[in-house]
Amino acid sequence: MINMQKSLWVFLLLTLSAFNEAMAQLAQFSFGGPSTVSGWHNLSGDPHSGAQTATVSGITISSIGASNWAPNSVPSNEYNFGGASPGAYFPDAIMQNSWLQYNGSSYNLALYNAALPQLKLSGLNKDSTYILRMTGSDKYYTGNTQYTVAGASVVGSQQLNTYNNTTQGVTFTHVQPDSNGAIWIYVNATSTASFSFISGVQIFPGSANVGVPVIAVTAPTNGIVQSEGGNFIISATASETGSTIAKVEFYADTVKIGEDDTSPYTMTWTDPDPGSYQITAKATDAIGTIATASVNVGVQSLNYFWSTTGNIATSGDSSFVGTVDSNRLSFRTNNVERMTILKDGTIGIGTKNTYGYLLAVNGTAIFTKAKVKTAGTWPDYVFKKTYVLPGLDDLEKYLIEHHHLPGISSAPEVERDGIDIGDQQAAQLKKIEELTLYLIRENKTLTQQNRQLTEQSAHLETLQKEVDELKAMIRTKK
Repeated sequence: MINMQKSLWVFLLLTLSAFNEAMAQLAQFSFGGPSTVSGWHNLSGDPHSGAQTATVSGITISSIGASNWAPNSVPSNEYNFGGASPGAYFPDAIMQNSWLQYNGSSYNLALYNAALPQLKLSGLNKDSTYILRMTGSDKYYTGNTQYTVAGASVVGSQQLNTYNNTTQGVTFTHVQPDSNGAIWIYVNATSTASFSFISGVQIFPGSANVGVPVIAVTAPTNGIVQSEGGNFIISATASETGSTIAKVEFYADTVKIGEDDTSPYTMTWTDPDPGSYQITAKATDAIGTIATASVNVGVQSLNYFWSTTGNIATSGDSSFVGTVDSNRLSFRTNNVERMTILKDGTIGIGTKNTYGYLLAVNGTAIFTKAKVKTAGTWPDYVFKKTYVLPGLDDLEKYLIEHHHLPGISSAPEVERDGIDIGDQQAAQLKKIEELTLYLIRENKTLTQQNRQLTEQSAHLETLQKEVDELKAMIRTKK
């Protein structure tokens, strides 16, 4: 009897535990592509082409009108099988797919706008609070996605590095719906990212036991400015009830400058360049949920002045227009910056970001003459006797499979990496030279065939004459 009672109690406890677990999670939605994960409800379709909707347990999620999604040039904002694998924060099949916004070549088409949310959760209790977890993943484009949640008020924004992301996501707690029982989700790119991504979202009641890291920057003090040549000691506290902190990463703006895996979380930022920075500490817990805290600091140059002493008969080595510190040089007209020279000597026209190139132009440029010297091999080797010209049958098979000529960049490669003019000219010349050889070969074949036809025609004429003579002889004998 006692054993039966123990068994009954175990059964009831397990049943109650399963019931509480099921009640804790209200709904799970994924975006893009067919979902094969039990318990996840998928919205498959292009949110830019029209509203996509799904309902689970009375909770409805909808994409907000096509105009709220900055269009992708593919053209589709449904991005299937583009996520990094194997996904762990959400199931791999969920993180493989996503909805996205394209931020444009000037990185300004998909930035946060309070009037343009991307997703709406409805059917919620306006008198309750909720917890939202979400993430995104992409294996091609670097940059952060900024998630913002709003209900009765704007809860806040969090950024997630979605590039090759498999283990991290963001969590919003204490989210109260608006007076209509709705929560709005914004999925935006940052000013340095080409795209923003969202793969999935989970909704929990506000009383659920969903852990979130708590982090604070304890040093340096927000707003502090110090002179160049010194160091910053950066420290942060991070903890989480019911879980552990796996690591704390430190960033200056978007550049990672350090990491600490054990408490106390601290690092030394050595001799940063003059300028203004946002120092961010990002805590990641054991299951990949992140939380961030930031302070703003400044580094003042010791030689903050202009030198404009260029005169007749002076040496450019000692008299010049420019800077003698690590600040960039800006050129303006009508008080609008038009061109800049960065501290590394790279030049930006219409942009401050040169991406490491000697010259970066954001806009249209015109030349009366341009010369590109390529370091590659100029394809005159095509005309050497040792060159093996590809067979047309093999070429046809390649075109059917790849949809572009061998040695020529494909459309996705050009969209992702641009075009190297020198290499592209060499590749095009190679194809022209190969085409010339094909034409010469074809001309030789046609010439030979014409010669054979001429000879055959002459032979036929001779035979016809002989036949005519025989016919004449036969008539004479008759």
